[in-house]
Amino acid sequence: MTEVQTFQDSQPTQDRLPKVKEIIDRVGVSGLRTGLKLTNSAGSFFTAEIDLFIDLDTERKGIHMSRLVESINEVVSKGSRQPKDSFEMLGLDILTELKNRHKYSNGEISIKTTLLLRRHTPVTNKPTDEPYDVVVGVVSRNGTFFKNLRVKAVGNTLCPHSLETTKGKAHVQRAEVDLWVEVPIDVEIRLEELIEICEKSFSSPTYTVLKTNDEAAVVEEMFRNPKFVEDVARDCFRLAKNLNFKGKVRIRATSFESIHKHNAVSEIERAFL
Repeated sequence: MTEVQTFQDSQPTQDRLPKVKEIIDRVGVSGLRTGLKLTNSAGSFFTAEIDLFIDLDTERKGIHMSRLVESINEVVSKGSRQPKDSFEMLGLDILTELKNRHKYSNGEISIKTTLLLRRHTPVTNKPTDEPYDVVVGVVSRNGTFFKNLRVKAVGNTLCPHSLETTKGKAHVQRAEVDLWVEVPIDVEIRLEELIEICEKSFSSPTYTVLKTNDEAAVVEEMFRNPKFVEDVARDCFRLAKNLNFKGKVRIRATSFESIHKHNAVSEIERAFL
């Protein structure tokens, strides 16, 4: 009778030497969808998509992928009973839990979701829940933690050039601001603050619900506040700088042009030291 060797008797495939001894900078899982529970002002329960990556040294063929998923599930499960107050604290806990299960020097996690924030229309004061795409990342670099906060907001712009050349008429378009900041993990910046900065950068914000008087107010605000896409990026930068943090900021303003078949884009990237 031939003795069958069990998996437990042999070295795991992942821990064997690779044929090519090269450091892997980022390896892990992406697109893992789960539910998250928080105790913050933006809501309590979120459907999120998580990416989790670590580095891999030259002595191992692969990572133990299941340990990454187990770390996420363990922290999310605890969070359902004792919720955290922010996505970054949840991400920090996942990277810490993973450190107990798997060796790594550098790791990063990103949590993508949508915030629904209650707004009110400018004249009739109708309540409307507005969606904002956000990504919260936590990065561990040799034991030092940073967080990345990224928000997207949709507004509109009115062209100053056409307003001037047509003596009071102008083309308008929907616009988007993508604002990203990187700061140390302990710096207090809320996603809602960044969203508000984006919305203040437009000629006017947009709303899901608008009655007739509200529509008129939005249009009048645009004409009082005409902006190029360059103006939007600069105003967003100015407002972000007023938060007085040390870190990095990246802004991408996009105007979905109404009289062209292409978009107009303006970007600013800076480090605040």
